[in-house]
Amino acid sequence: MNFIQIPNRKGDKIFYYYDPGREKVQRPATGIFTYAKPKDQIQKNHNKEALSILETKKSQLIIESQL
Repeated sequence: MNFIQIPNRKGDKIFYYYDPGREKVQRPATGIFTYAKPKDQIQKNHNKEALSILETKKSQLIIESQL
């Protein structure tokens, strides 16, 4: 279980996708993005919160796969 980082065309944001493994399925989007080069404190705080949400989602997926 991994999250893949894919930058947008401008290169200012990084979007995260869930990679379920080596199966032939599409990578579902998580709906979470971070700023590649944060310009101010608001964008830095957004990045910190987004990464903590990703860690929470990753933990939930691990627990669900073990059940």
